[in-house]
Amino acid sequence: MKLELPIALPPISTWQHNENQWAVQHRLGTAKPFATNEALFDAFATWGLPDEGKRYVLRSRKESPTRRPNSYHGGNVKTFYNSRKMGKPIATESRNVEFPAVVRYDFDGVTHEFYCQPVQVAIPTVITRRRKEGEVCHYSHAVPYTPDILRLTKHGVFLEEWKTEDGLQELTDKHPNRFFKLSGTWHCPDREEYFGKMGITYCVRSSEDHPSLFCSNMQRLSSYLQSSSRQLSDDSLSAIQRIVDKVGAMSLAKLLEKAYHHDLPWKDDVILPTPSGEFTVDDVMKAIADQRLFIDLDNDDLTNPSSAVVCSSEIQLELMRWRRPPPHAVTDYFQMAVEIGSEFQFRGKAEVFVVTALPVGKVLYRDSAGKIFDQCSDVAFQKYLHENDIRLLSSPKTTDELLTRCQHISDEKVDKAHRRFELVTAIEQARLAGQSQPQHEYSTRTIQRHKSLMRDAGESRPMQMLALIPAASPGRGVQISEDTLTLIEEVVREGNNPQNPLVSKQFRDFLERARSRGISVCSKPTFYKRAAEFRDAISREGRRRAYAKEPAIWYLYRSDKVHGGWPFHRVHADHTKLDIRIKVKGFGGRIYRLRPWLTILIDETTRVVLAFYLASHPPSAVSCMMAIRSMVAMHHRVPDFFVLDNGADFRSHAFLRLCRLNNINIDYRPAHEARFGAVIERLFELTNTRLIHNLVGNTKALRYVRTLTRSVDPIRADHMSFIELHGLLEYFFFQEYNRETIHPAHDHTPEAYADLLFRQMGRRLERLRPYDMNFMLQTLIPASKGGTREIDPRMGG
Repeated sequence: MKLELPIALPPISTWQHNENQWAVQHRLGTAKPFATNEALFDAFATWGLPDEGKRYVLRSRKESPTRRPNSYHGGNVKTFYNSRKMGKPIATESRNVEFPAVVRYDFDGVTHEFYCQPVQVAIPTVITRRRKEGEVCHYSHAVPYTPDILRLTKHGVFLEEWKTEDGLQELTDKHPNRFFKLSGTWHCPDREEYFGKMGITYCVRSSEDHPSLFCSNMQRLSSYLQSSSRQLSDDSLSAIQRIVDKVGAMSLAKLLEKAYHHDLPWKDDVILPTPSGEFTVDDVMKAIADQRLFIDLDNDDLTNPSSAVVCSSEIQLELMRWRRPPPHAVTDYFQMAVEIGSEFQFRGKAEVFVVTALPVGKVLYRDSAGKIFDQCSDVAFQKYLHENDIRLLSSPKTTDELLTRCQHISDEKVDKAHRRFELVTAIEQARLAGQSQPQHEYSTRTIQRHKSLMRDAGESRPMQMLALIPAASPGRGVQISEDTLTLIEEVVREGNNPQNPLVSKQFRDFLERARSRGISVCSKPTFYKRAAEFRDAISREGRRRAYAKEPAIWYLYRSDKVHGGWPFHRVHADHTKLDIRIKVKGFGGRIYRLRPWLTILIDETTRVVLAFYLASHPPSAVSCMMAIRSMVAMHHRVPDFFVLDNGADFRSHAFLRLCRLNNINIDYRPAHEARFGAVIERLFELTNTRLIHNLVGNTKALRYVRTLTRSVDPIRADHMSFIELHGLLEYFFFQEYNRETIHPAHDHTPEAYADLLFRQMGRRLERLRPYDMNFMLQTLIPASKGGTREIDPRMGG
């Protein structure tokens, strides 16, 4: 039976509607920052900005950011994004909320300048409080407030507050008069009024306003939008246009199949000219970035060429959008023309029939008395509906209404019904064949009752299975009163503190309070079961312990990429202390036995180990710089993003300066959430289990230090030298792991997969970095925090 599913697109906000219109009117990259103060004041005059608004904008341009992004402790990903338009790093507090907005404003054609965390203001707000006596009082208070982003656009000045949709909904529940959603647009009247007097438009923006693919596509094209990127030659552009102009629109994969490939390793920094009449993958990406080829950046994924469509002109792109069905259309309900349980009448007849089942190609129905069972094909049934020979009597049900009618049935009951059905079917087949009945544990009366239930259910097998599901066992329901439950919640929530009292003590407190208040008590097992519902692990044991108890996440969102983006898109860097002791010769020939530290750089998409640094000293900015030097020396390339933890070595001035000079963005992992860096954490575990734990001097025995004996003490082993361990790690990472291990993430060896992706996605020559003296100087550590160091006259340094 064909189900009629209407497409209901969710309403978009006013601000998202404006962004879509401006994207058509203004091409990417056409909005430039104000070159002079005169140009800025001319814009003030065009916007009609009052003096108060001018002062606010000028102060924000000078002082922003006025605060740091919520420190480095929290559940969000802090990002330092090197803005192409603003010419400096921009700090954002959330990768899924503020970061996509910053990327859009950096490349759009309407935003001249944008500033995160502009000047704080004090907004008069009416506060409502309820006293203990029940009296409600209202008073006005100037509430400090710092907006998220200030935008100077071709259409005026905008102040934006970005939050998740769930976060805005929580604000609505807490302050229904201050935050509300109207026709898909969020509003905050007091802030809108306050900034409106300055001539500034205040916007409450939701994470739902972000196109899921635009940010990813702009990161893919960012290398080709840099001023230093290679220009697209007229010959290559003509070769591309000759192919695309013939059809107007074609898949990106089909176009890339015709690209010319230089037979050069991606690690080689040699740049060869393209033959006449040919073009490369990088030329196609450059043409898209320069908008000489057109693509729907909001809905097409450049990392999935088979699904992306390139067009020869803006008109062809608009035509393609008309022809394309709405992407990822959603609906809150299913409007079913016919469903199980629908009642209908044939024209001219008084009998009422009920649909009992909808198997493939058929409609099974019976009369209301259960005496007539019949069927017809779904084609005939739809014909009757269109010709009004059948009149439906039951109204369409929403999905929520249908689910409300469905009682939860456990897996055990479903399995039992299936066994009953198979047994009754086998007994009936044996009776018809004149054979002996199969052995079973049921009585004759029980089998007769099961057969009766199947007959009453009709001829539909699903309906017969449902009829054989065991009925709910009789019982009196919940045996605990609401007062008892309230008291359990009160006692347990009081214990949600760092003292973390034992559940047995809380049970004793519960008994004392129950007796004093005259409330009936429950048993200890019941108390333990109910108390688990109100325990807060974060308040009791801290975030780290609560995070360790959380279940692993085994799903991806629709916008998540299974294997990341492209090679050198996101590179993870971290340190670990190896489970082995080695010997190191110090000053005067003294031998030191110590556990070394290992720093690793690994590509998220291809899982290639890009570089490592073995050190006898704890992690520092030196470890980071040496690992990056090794990566550039081997691959002549820098990544788009570093994914890092919140260690002080990754926040040092020298490291941030290196990233800024090489246009490398930084993502700081949420504090104390190791699973966010699972790519590199798994590599650490693999290194230990496959290599380190099989070497002389490994410290596995120290796991049980109380039972350790001299014979197996790793400190007394014949330790390897620093050079020997370094050579083994080099062979393990660059030969055994990169070239010989089939990685389960993509079923290739990491280097083979990197070769494949570079061939498909282009070499991105703009990310090449020569390993020369200039780069060596960039990776040096400053002498001291102040940039100076005292010279010892005797030692000379």
